Order: sequence, then C-alpha cells, then structure tokens
Amino acid sequence: MKKESRTNNAIKNTTITMFCYIMYLVVSFVCRTIFTKKLGAEYLGIGGLFSNILTILSFAELGLGSSLVYHLYKPLADEDHNKVNLYINLYKKIYNAIMLIILILGIGVIPFLKYLVEAPNVKESLVLLYVLYLIQTSTSYLFVYKKTLLTADQKNYVVSLFTEITNLVMNICQCIILIVFENFVFYFLLSIIFGILNNVLCSIYVSRKYKFLNNKVKGKLSKQEVQNLKRDTKGLVMTKIASVAFGGTDNIFISSFIGIKYVGILSNYTAIISLINSMTNKIFYSITASIGNLGVSKNSETKTENVLFKMFFINATIYTYICVGLIILLQEFVTSIWLNNEFFLSNTIIAILIIELYLRSIHFPLHTTRSALGLFSQYKIFFVVAAILNIILDFILVKPFGIAGLLFATIICRGITYIVDIVSIYKFGFKKSPVNYFKLLFKWLVFLFICYLISNLIIQKIVIDNLLGFIVKILIITIVYLILYIILFGRTEDMSYFIELFKNKFLKRKKVKVQ
Repeated sequence: MKKESRTNNAIKNTTITMFCYIMYLVVSFVCRTIFTKKLGAEYLGIGGLFSNILTILSFAELGLGSSLVYHLYKPLADEDHNKVNLYINLYKKIYNAIMLIILILGIGVIPFLKYLVEAPNVKESLVLLYVLYLIQTSTSYLFVYKKTLLTADQKNYVVSLFTEITNLVMNICQCIILIVFENFVFYFLLSIIFGILNNVLCSIYVSRKYKFLNNKVKGKLSKQEVQNLKRDTKGLVMTKIASVAFGGTDNIFISSFIGIKYVGILSNYTAIISLINSMTNKIFYSITASIGNLGVSKNSETKTENVLFKMFFINATIYTYICVGLIILLQEFVTSIWLNNEFFLSNTIIAILIIELYLRSIHFPLHTTRSALGLFSQYKIFFVVAAILNIILDFILVKPFGIAGLLFATIICRGITYIVDIVSIYKFGFKKSPVNYFKLLFKWLVFLFICYLISNLIIQKIVIDNLLGFIVKILIITIVYLILYIILFGRTEDMSYFIELFKNKFLKRKKVKVQ
C-alpha cells in the first residue's frame, strides 16, 4: 500500500482537525454562556479549582504521552508490527497504573478541600462535585494508550474527529440539561459519560484499523529500549512539572488568597483564550508526527529546521494578529458584548494574560519540534528550578499584586523554560548557534508592540458603542495589521513559500476541476 506523503498527512490532519474544532467551538461557547448565566461565577470557579488540583495529581502521567508517541515513530516507519505491539502492551499497563494512582491520590485530597475553597452560593456538596471531577480525570485514561498509535502514525485527525463529534453532542445535551434543570451534577455527569464514550470509540477504530494488534506478541523490549523510554520520560516529567506549576497552581492561589468567585471571573477570559489557543495548537499538534517521521530519517537536521521556521512564521502571523486584538478588545467583549460588568478585569491583568499567551504560543512550534525529535532529557534540571521558582514567586506576589502578580510570575518562569527549549533544539538537534532564532523572536515581539500601539491610538478616537463599535474596532485592527504585515514580511522567503503552497494545493486543483 502506497504511503501518504508527510505534506499530505499534515494537510489532511490540519483540515479535518480545524473543521471539527470550529463546529465544536461554536456549540461549546453557547454552552458556556448558558452555564455562566444559569449557575454563575462560583460554579465556574469550582470547576477551575478542581481541574487545577487534579492536573497536579495527574503528575503520574507527566511527559509520558509525548515519550510514548516518539518511541512508536521508528517501528511504524519500519513496519515492525511486533515492536509496535510490544510498546502498546507496555503502554496499556502503564496507563492502567496511572488511573489507579490518580484515584488513590485524589481520594487523599478530600479531607483538605475545606481549606482550599469556600463557596456559600454552591448548593451541592463540594465533596460530591470533587468526586465527579476525580472520576472524570481517572476515566480519561481508559483506552488512551491506543490513541498514541494514531498520533504516531500521523492519523491524529481521527482522534480529533471522535473527540470533537462526541464533544459536540455532549455540549448540545448539556445545554438542554442547563436550560431544563439548571443542575450542575447532571451537567457534569454528561462530561464523564461522553469522555468515556470518546475513548471507547477510538479504541474500537484502532482495533479495526490496525489488525496486527491482535497478533500474538513475540519476545520483549530490550533493556536498552526500556532504558531509553525511562530516560525520555524522566526528562519530560521535569518539563511537565514546570508546566503544571505554571498553569495548574494559579487557581489554587486565587481561591485561597483572593476568593473562589475570582477564579470564575478569570476563567471566562482564559476560556476564550484557551478556545483560540487550542484551535491553533491543534494545527501544529496534527503535524508533530510528520516532523517526528522526518526526524528519524537520514540527514534530517536541515530539513527539520526549515520546517520549524515555516511553522514559526505561520504561527507568529496568526498569533500576533490575535493577541493585538485580544489586548485591545477582550475586556470589552466579556463585559459589554458577551456578559456584563460583574466579570470585569483590569486592563493590566488582561495585558499580562495576553503577553503570556503570546510568548507561549509563538514558542509552540519549537516545543513541538523538540518533542517530535525526542529531545526530552536535556537540561531537565532547569525545568524543576523554574517550577519551584514559580511557586515561590506566587507566594510573594499574590498578596501585593493579586492576579497580576501570579500571571507575572508565570511569564518569568516560563521564559526560563523557553530559553532551555531553544538551546536544547539548536545544540542537540541542529548542532548550531540559536542566535538567528533569537533575532527572529525579537523581530516579532517588536512587530506586536508596533501593531498594538498604532491600532490602540486609532481606536481610542472611536466613539461608537455596542456591537457596531466593536466591529469597527476589529476592522481597524485588521487593516493596520495587514498593512504593517505586508510592509515587513510581504517579500520574505517564508511568505513566498506559503503563497506557492496555496497555489499548488488549491488553485491548481480548482483549475483541473473546471477543465
């Protein structure tokens, strides 16, 4: 059977992923709106807090997924089905152990809940709600080991298809439950049921698609292969611990020092950001396996660096525009267009929130490349240092500066891990100096600032209110961005590449159909 090219796989992954996600995006936004209006900020805060707690407890899985996927690249490329089966069987045992560990640790947290949250307007038992979240987190690992095979085989669009379809149906059912019953327990039970359903459907598909999984396994993994898996997993654990410290502790600090209501208020802003961020990340995650497949081929360093720069260019193009718009318009959207002034956050908090998003987002192509190339264990100690420093800074900054202090601590500590990622890729992957990458990064940061400055100066003169004024502001930001973008990047090699790619993949195809 003829294998599909990396480019075709990447395009298929991206197209299907985006189509499914956009459909889910619309329905999930409607569902969140109904949730916010029917149940209020404290329920949102409860959800954010419990999710943070269980993210921390999920450390047993930290880094494992990326490492497992990476170790499947070569046997899949070599069509070594027995080796694939050996890894899959091992992954099954590991994920079953992870489910058990999370359940035990999660139950151990129950006596301490009263010290972490006070929610007088929540009518249900906090223990009951927490147990529901614990069940959801634990069951999310059911059959997940089979998904790693699809991801490694450049078929992540299949995972996305099942995920977004089940999420779409789930959100429709949740909207009905909220409107009819206004009951959080019923609402969340649907999350658990559809989460399990998604994993079961993926598992059935994988079993039918990869018939060799039913073959009798011969032999076992070598000591070296097991050691390599342990080494890479340990390295990834360090990076994921840092990630959990950055994103998994803020709601705990806000709940303990500021109030559970503010977790809910902030969550509406972060929900919008997460929806946008997830949509773009899905594009790059869908082509990770293509890079990994390229990374195990010969003489791949130069090719992989070229792919990285192309990914960075398109990623920075999208996120610079998005972040300029969010810095200027996010507060107005939440308080005037979507909800009301009860969910107000200061411009300072929003600016820091979006800057952190921008730095994290334009770094994603490099992080994806590092994972795809299997560079998991280099400089892992710096990630632990960054994680510890983040918690220390959270304690220091939360009282005098509140939410802004927590977000600023995250920017500082994430910056450390970003630099480590860049140095690791260039030293161990490309074997050259990272100076050109740092110059590129600085160039885009300056471009972001200039776009924001000019757009904001013009928008401040707009006196039109409500939806019409909001649309006019979007148009101004878009026009300013496009003009500056064309001036700065219109004749670059990267721009020429994507113009040619568009012509080859879409325009020529249309001409053929017309003929």
